Amino acid sequence: MKTYCRQLLKLALFLPLFAIAQQANAQQKVLIIISSHHYGYFLPEVITPYRLLKQANISIDIASPYGGIGRGSGEKSLSEIDRAYRSQLEQQLARPLALKDVNTKIYDAVYIAGGAGPMMDLYRHPQIQRIVSTMYMENKVISADCHGPAALAAVTLPNGEFMIKNKRMTAKSNAEEGSWARSNYPFLLEDRLKENQALFSAAKPREAWVVQDGNLLTGQNPASAAPMTKKLITMLNDIKNIKAN
Repeated sequence: MKTYCRQLLKLALFLPLFAIAQQANAQQKVLIIISSHHYGYFLPEVITPYRLLKQANISIDIASPYGGIGRGSGEKSLSEIDRAYRSQLEQQLARPLALKDVNTKIYDAVYIAGGAGPMMDLYRHPQIQRIVSTMYMENKVISADCHGPAALAAVTLPNGEFMIKNKRMTAKSNAEEGSWARSNYPFLLEDRLKENQALFSAAKPREAWVVQDGNLLTGQNPASAAPMTKKLITMLNDIKNIKAN
């Protein structure tokens, strides 16, 4: 009888731990990739998605090329809520993972933030090729906003074709690019996406525009960061429900 009681006690102690472990295993995880180029990443396109994902109980890692810190731009464009929330991710922004150390198996989605920097250090990056192509082929969500899709523009699949070929998507449009961009960028993003056979569309400058095609999700500009992230959360919920059934 005493042995039986001890077994019941052990089981009672074990079950809460088991429940916690199951909950931790069920929590989805997103990798946010930022540029570490001195041109910088755009803060509103990092903090807004981070905040919304956290509020949806989604775990987040932040990574950059070689683990470089980079420079956050767009301070004046931060909303009051994002300005207050900024401290919640400062530690991760100060110590991003190096892309080479990213284990794609532990993530359900990748999100690539915009800013001027991605045009310089994320296009044709070999680790971007590895991470994005692997996750895409595993039907995980590939998402990017504004200039973030520069990272996707040259990614190829095992068949040698561009991942974005015949895919509906958006990004910073030519109409939104000023003289500085035209003088300093190696290419205009809309042009490059079209050259690599994407089915590009865009709204008017500064209007929110989000495009989903299968597991590829893109936003046009900073105004698109919030609606794009909300769509990302919906896609992740759909994936979770499919797995549960």
